[in-house]
Amino acid sequence: MIQKNERRRYASDLSDSQWAIIQPLLPPAGNKSKWEKRELIDAVLYFVDNGCKWRNLPHDFPPYTTVANFYYAAIRSGLWEKIRAALVERVRTNTGRNADPSYAIIDSQSVKTTAAAEERGIDGEKTKGRKRHIVVDTMGNLLSVVVHAANIHDTKAGILVARDAFEKYPSIQRFGISQNI
Repeated sequence: MIQKNERRRYASDLSDSQWAIIQPLLPPAGNKSKWEKRELIDAVLYFVDNGCKWRNLPHDFPPYTTVANFYYAAIRSGLWEKIRAALVERVRTNTGRNADPSYAIIDSQSVKTTAAAEERGIDGEKTKGRKRHIVVDTMGNLLSVVVHAANIHDTKAGILVARDAFEKYPSIQRFGISQNI
């Protein structure tokens, strides 16, 4: 396996304490795995942090096709959700709060898209593109996100994202709505 210390560190790389939280959530590496999972996650974090194209990942990361395949496999397996949930729990408990939130806030944002996307529409403010609805706890930790065509009304999309958040966190007793909606 190729080791992390063979490349330069980037600001987006996992710290050792972050890795200690994430590592137990990963499935065991198979015999054919050439790259360490930490390297793959660091490459994904670089990609997300810098907003670059897959093929523009620095050459000291694993090949971009390997990183992209890992990223999409992690989506399908639910790995990113497991990581997000573990990090939310850690942040909440480290600040002395209950691990599971009881109050959540719903917010939305329309985003213009230039390419012809499957889920695209025009919202009430004439923004042509997509819209995302999120649910955060009172600390701002992301609990749920739903991305959809911009023409889906806030009441319908709000129910979808609230239902998703409640399925992940049945401890939620109340929802608030951001002033932006």
